[in-house]
Amino acid sequence: MSPKQQSILLGGLVVGILSTSYLGFINCLCCAGVIIGAMASVWHYTNTNSLTIPAGEGAVMGLAAAVVGGILAFILNLILSNLGLGAEAAIQEFMLDMFEDSMDEEQLRQMEEQFEASSSFGARLTNGVIGLVVTAIFGAIGGAIGASVFKKGEEETPGDASDVI
Repeated sequence: MSPKQQSILLGGLVVGILSTSYLGFINCLCCAGVIIGAMASVWHYTNTNSLTIPAGEGAVMGLAAAVVGGILAFILNLILSNLGLGAEAAIQEFMLDMFEDSMDEEQLRQMEEQFEASSSFGARLTNGVIGLVVTAIFGAIGGAIGASVFKKGEEETPGDASDVI
């Protein structure tokens, strides 16, 4: 495994953890968890190899880390939600409690049906794919920012960029 792939996996792990369950709320702040993970990927690569990489290369690394992290977060969230430990169940319970006094029985029943429909595997998969696209975009942004911030040593030569994935 190349150093670049190791850095991408490390960044993907950071993205995945910061996008899982309750920690995923950090992504409400302009996808901060994804940007942090993408920047961690670039930081690790530039720091380990004492290199400066162009912003485009950082964007590619950030995008790859975000995709790895997005897939990891999807799997972890699926497992946690099946165990009843996901943030989704807590949010749904909070919403039902909040509107309990202001809605009649029929409206509450309809809300519960919508929550059940959104918990289906198909709905989760659709949300996961959409989330992966958004995650990839913000990962590329984070990687480009990381390449601009974490400059070490001489600039990487264009021939070194071929081992991203």
